[in-house]
Parts: sequence; C-alpha cells; structure tokens
Amino acid sequence: MTSDDFKQWVKQYDNSDIIENKFEVGDILWNKCYSSDLSRVIKTSQSIFKGEIIKSKLLRKVPIEPIFNTNIKLPYTFWCISGRIAWFFQHKSQMENKKDTQKRVNEFLDSIKDESNNNVLIVCHGFFINTLQKKPKSRGVNGQNIKRPKNGTLYLYKK
Repeated sequence: MTSDDFKQWVKQYDNSDIIENKFEVGDILWNKCYSSDLSRVIKTSQSIFKGEIIKSKLLRKVPIEPIFNTNIKLPYTFWCISGRIAWFFQHKSQMENKKDTQKRVNEFLDSIKDESNNNVLIVCHGFFINTLQKKPKSRGVNGQNIKRPKNGTLYLYKK
C-alpha cells in the first residue's frame, strides 16, 4: 500500500459494516451502556444492549495515519506498526498521540465516576482499550490486564 492507499483503507474500515457474532454479556444486569459514536460500534452496542446507549466521542478509536507520504508500496503491517509507534512517541504524523489518548480516557472516566453503583457496559475499540484498562487501576478498579484485546470479548472490571 502507498500512504494514500493506507489512508483510504482506514477510511473504508471505519465505515464498514459489522459481522454479527453471538456475544454473551453474562448474567449481569447492565444498568447503562456507553459506546463510541462511530457507526460500527453503535451497531455492535445495539446488538448486545437493549436499553438506551449513550454515545461518546471520547470512546472513539485512536486514529492512525501514515508516518510519511510516499507512492512506494509498503506492507499494510508496516503502516499499522509504524503508526502506533509514532503515536507512542508523539510523532507529528499522528492526529492524536499517547498523551491525548490518556487525556481522553481520563475525561471519559471522570464523566462516569458517579456510576459506581451501576453495572456499566462500555463498547469501544481495541487499541483504545489498551489505554482505558490502565486507568481504572489507579481509581480502585480491578480487572484483567489485556495485552491484545479481541473482538467480541467481555472484559470485567470491579470496584
């Protein structure tokens, strides 16, 4: 893929439809559901939660951009890995860097801090989960440490 091909692929992926799988949310009575406001995640949320879904741009996926512009075709994995490394090191090629993502996670967690008596279902994106899962521990919430989040998997955190 050229850098433009990669940009186009990301755009198509963000607007793609979902493949519905059977997903069990366990025997838990979920009081609220928060979802990324991107269409793929909203559709997923609607397939697993039957109440009101609170959509939030704070739960959006971490954007990824090519680290440079070129017409040379490079592997898809190059673009993905280099983009995430650039995110980590706060390279100017990325629209959002690690500190920006951490700030967004904290904003979201601050917005739901009064939900401590509720079972809250959060539906969001895999790479975003990597940052999200680190913050609850500092807020007295315990759960799994996920290295590579999987689609359609429920991860539980308890206070």
